[in-house]
Amino acid sequence: MQRILIILVLVILNSCDSSYILSDKIPEIDRERNAKILSAFFGLDNDLPQRSIRISPKAPGKDGMPVVFSQEIEPTTLEPSDFKIKTAKGEYFNVDIVSLIPATEAFELRTVLLVGAYGDYPDNEPIEVEIVGELLTRTGQDYQGQKINVTPLEKGPFLSYAEYFEFDNDYPYVSKTRGCDCPKDETITVVRTVWAGGVRALNGNELGDNELKNFVITLINEKDTITTNPFKIADLNDNDNNIDLCIKEKGVPIKVSAKENTAIDPRDDVNEFTEIEVISRW
Repeated sequence: MQRILIILVLVILNSCDSSYILSDKIPEIDRERNAKILSAFFGLDNDLPQRSIRISPKAPGKDGMPVVFSQEIEPTTLEPSDFKIKTAKGEYFNVDIVSLIPATEAFELRTVLLVGAYGDYPDNEPIEVEIVGELLTRTGQDYQGQKINVTPLEKGPFLSYAEYFEFDNDYPYVSKTRGCDCPKDETITVVRTVWAGGVRALNGNELGDNELKNFVITLINEKDTITTNPFKIADLNDNDNNIDLCIKEKGVPIKVSAKENTAIDPRDDVNEFTEIEVISRW
């Protein structure tokens, strides 16, 4: 019995945390879009903070690497053995722990945090992540076999993914507390940006009013192309890499950009100018 309990504890410590929220609906369009890895970001080298104990007692002081995917992960298929990491010297490392924390809200399950030891900056840092196990999207596509180059440690954060959506009667709206949504009565469209890693403003606080003009959204309004800034930033106070931009203007968002020196990552690296296409969630 004691041996069984030890095995169960090890499984819990080394697998994905289960405190995520599955959305009731899966975008049907994701069955047609090809699922792919979008970014692997060497965020912290032997420096995960003490609060990462929420992920695992083994996490503090380890390397942290968020990997962003184009489609939400099916959490039951996520295991540390799904990933293999190659370093600059050609060494290969396994991943100790995988977690969806902190991006665990509905429709956010596209970022996986890899925790472990994958070489050291600057002599032998990780350069490539490969999916070697079966890792499925929520629509059943398999990421297995895909590879991506790792963004070096000293690089700043950047936009990995962006989608737009509108509030409807089925939307799991959060009006208060951490991760709260855009103001429902004022917002026409939400542009959700997913950064390569967690971001804050340059002063260390949450992104807010001071950064509104740093974000530019391009929209198609009938036959016209217009640009605008968000009137508010939402989905804050949850320490993840999802930032919602609240839009008042009518139109279909097609592109979003952030000026340089808008955000910092957990190492205080500053972003360069970053721009990405916006796709429809539905």
